[in-house]
Amino acid sequence: MITKQHRQEQLSRAYVHAVAAHAGLIFEPATTDYGVDGSIRVVQRREGRRLVCGHSLDVQLKATTDWIVENDEVVYDVEAKTYNDLVDRFNEPRGTPMVLVLMCLPKNEDDWLSITTEQLILRHCCFWCRVGGTRTDNTATQRIRIPRSHMLDQTSVGELLDKVRKGEALL
Repeated sequence: MITKQHRQEQLSRAYVHAVAAHAGLIFEPATTDYGVDGSIRVVQRREGRRLVCGHSLDVQLKATTDWIVENDEVVYDVEAKTYNDLVDRFNEPRGTPMVLVLMCLPKNEDDWLSITTEQLILRHCCFWCRVGGTRTDNTATQRIRIPRSHMLDQTSVGELLDKVRKGEALL
């Protein structure tokens, strides 16, 4: 059996796959692990064919049971090295934009997923954030706060990619 961490990671990938598919987009998991876990890509219709266009959003996936809600924010302590990687990507003016996608799972592993003949329920959800600013000097973790309004769903992922297409800031 794979580790608990790998099961969490696979559930976060499944969530992003499902959201992207529902939005008419493609989630392409990365084949190597260099700080990007995958890309969400836009498909356009051209001359009667469907083609992946040049607009995409890179994602760094994290999944955890160690998160809390304070006011209207999801609070999570991300590894300092991951935080700094995200800040560095934010500061690349012409690079592909990247967001952190955080899968917030229930504490009890038995509550993560339930399946019946009528439904598949993956409990809680993913939130997205764009990490910018300055690098941290912390060696272990850096606390981040994600507005609960940044739930990753078919609407928000479409809006994010529309901003990418228009060259607008993602926040």
